[in-house]
Amino acid sequence: MSLELRKHLLTAIAIALSLAACAKSFDMSDERLTPLGPEWGIVIGSVLVKPIKLADDDGKSGEVADSAYEFHIVQTPPGKPTGDDPNAERYRLQARAQQERIFISRLRPGRYLFKGFAQERIVGVGGDLGLVFDSMPGEVRYIGRLLVEVPQRVSRGKEYRFTVENAREAALTYISARNPELAKQAVDAPMRPREQPQP
Repeated sequence: MSLELRKHLLTAIAIALSLAACAKSFDMSDERLTPLGPEWGIVIGSVLVKPIKLADDDGKSGEVADSAYEFHIVQTPPGKPTGDDPNAERYRLQARAQQERIFISRLRPGRYLFKGFAQERIVGVGGDLGLVFDSMPGEVRYIGRLLVEVPQRVSRGKEYRFTVENAREAALTYISARNPELAKQAVDAPMRPREQPQP
């Protein structure tokens, strides 16, 4: 590798690390989130990483069964649908495999992107998601449960799958214990693929 190429690579890695370090927690359940006004919207949802057993699995315990994952969420300003703007707000959400992670987030109005996910401390395990949702001023929106299925044994190199499910009842029951008013106000507005037009 040439010295010039190595310098560019190190610069790119440094920028990526600095952006990740600036990311805020996406779960704001412990913060005071009411009252809502025109400067804020609230989104409620959850993520669940589920290891799946493959047909040719040898029956040994899975390597990802109790792993931790980090999801990356970014605000997407107009004209930057991939969230590549270095000044965009960035968030992270941590979840353990097989444990649903319910979140409440107070966000500025605008469009947001569930950009991708990665297994913590394991390079190369994870991938792109490309799911968008909107935060609307003064609204509480339920954006669904993001279910990510990953192979139980990551060494096999199989692909992950993901879907958005409606698990509203379970999420809002959980949230009602701390924020009953938010749970009452929530309207369904599920995450959707980035290319899909808003209804």
